[in-house]
Amino acid sequence: MKVYFHLNCLLALAATCLAATSGAVADVAGAGNNAAAGLMYTNPIIPRYLADPCMVLDGDYYYLIATGKADDGRFLPIYRSKNLSNWEFVRGAVTNGSRTDWNFKHFWAPEIVKIGGLYHLYYTASPELSPANAGNRVGLAVAKNIEGPYENVGVVIRHASIDGHPFIDRDGALYLLYTIEHGNADGLTAGQIYMDRMLTPRQSAGKPIPLITHHTWQEGPWLQIHDGKYFLTYSCGNWMDATYHVRYAVADSVTGPYVEQPDNILQSTDQVKGPGHHAMFVDRAGKDWIVYHGWDPAFKARYPRIERIFFNGTKITSDGPTSTPQRVDK
Repeated sequence: MKVYFHLNCLLALAATCLAATSGAVADVAGAGNNAAAGLMYTNPIIPRYLADPCMVLDGDYYYLIATGKADDGRFLPIYRSKNLSNWEFVRGAVTNGSRTDWNFKHFWAPEIVKIGGLYHLYYTASPELSPANAGNRVGLAVAKNIEGPYENVGVVIRHASIDGHPFIDRDGALYLLYTIEHGNADGLTAGQIYMDRMLTPRQSAGKPIPLITHHTWQEGPWLQIHDGKYFLTYSCGNWMDATYHVRYAVADSVTGPYVEQPDNILQSTDQVKGPGHHAMFVDRAGKDWIVYHGWDPAFKARYPRIERIFFNGTKITSDGPTSTPQRVDK
């Protein structure tokens, strides 16, 4: 991830239309177009540096939120589209705190889930002083509208952590998956994926369990249920080069054990380098997609991209990474 919306980005998102946001909306030139065969999109879907993207279908719009600073001077930029092809900027979701606050810098890996009438935005940030990123924590902001603005709640995972991913199980239990950061005061190994039960959306039980630990570095976890199985997807390798890729593991229960599968969902091509730090979502037609970032061949920027994914038993496959026009309805 680094100087980085579930089930169907995230299970409990409302399907009702939202009230119009009071924030200014600016047009973004997307790469999609209307072709005779149907609506098309071309990756990258937004020609901006937008790493660690997450996608949510909420009301009339698909919402994409990503790492970093927004054009309005806020952080965690939000974009929206009615068709996955033409995108417009909404606003930055949050503002930063003071230099000693947990949320002064970084603003990585945002994810949103609606619980109890509020939209909960989990993301990574740190105070100004953060040697080797050891100040990184997963924290929370909330809003009444998915488009924000979001108000700071505070730190949720108290030890060094990144890439918070909320997951609501079939029984309604809320969990938070995350990656251990360097300098973890609880002695947990950096680059390993853990999960903790949430007592409330704002408080973890403080009893994290390891899920995936055997790679040198694994991050950006995403958990979903398909045909009764739990599919945990995540990125491995170096986020700065072509080794970065998306893998997956399968389990019969939320706590595992998770059995890693031998194939990758996404890996580098000549045109797309280091595809990863993804989220899964389902479109209006009920089709499965992945949203992720990928470097251009010159490693100038990490751009947001989408692909169809396909489940076959315990296997996940993808058409991507693609760089040519694709049908939205494929």
